[in-house]
Amino acid sequence: MFLPKIREITEALRSLFTPAFTTKYPLKPYIAHDEYRGFPKYYEEECVGCGTCVQVCPTSAIEIIDDKQKGVRKLVLDYTSCSQCGQCEEKCITDKGIKLSSEYVLSVTDLKAPEVYETVEKDLAVCEACGDVIACRDHLLFVKERLGAKAYAHPNFLIETQRQFAEVKPSSIKDKIRREDLIKEVCPVCRHKTVVNDEF
Repeated sequence: MFLPKIREITEALRSLFTPAFTTKYPLKPYIAHDEYRGFPKYYEEECVGCGTCVQVCPTSAIEIIDDKQKGVRKLVLDYTSCSQCGQCEEKCITDKGIKLSSEYVLSVTDLKAPEVYETVEKDLAVCEACGDVIACRDHLLFVKERLGAKAYAHPNFLIETQRQFAEVKPSSIKDKIRREDLIKEVCPVCRHKTVVNDEF
């Protein structure tokens, strides 16, 4: 009958003189290993703004905001909704645009604080015929490089190449499609309409 009591006293004394297993957070925060799957981080020079990360995010933690007037696309990552699943990194078309970091702590009192969000901005290519968004300029250049010499068969890729060496002024949006739109930066719908009108 006394043996269980002696065992409990022995365990209590052992734990009393044994150092703690927990870290002294926040005085001494735990530093995660390099392989730890923490919050994702954007790398602006590698990201092309394609939006694949937005499509595959299971918690809808990433949002695309297109501003056609300014010609800018914003990718906004909300860490309060992120589950650190790693789908964004796995499905990134460049393999370098977004990477999981070893940061895992999000201690804030305001959910609208700047450290809660990660944002990257990219220039947009807007259709010169209808004004709709085509893609980000970096995305067009990425596809052009992957296509190699075949890219020179498409006017949009030719115009993006020209932008690298000289300024290209976009034309104003018109009320109807014209033959001259064949050699402009236009969306697939307007290009189809232009080709059909030119043929028939």
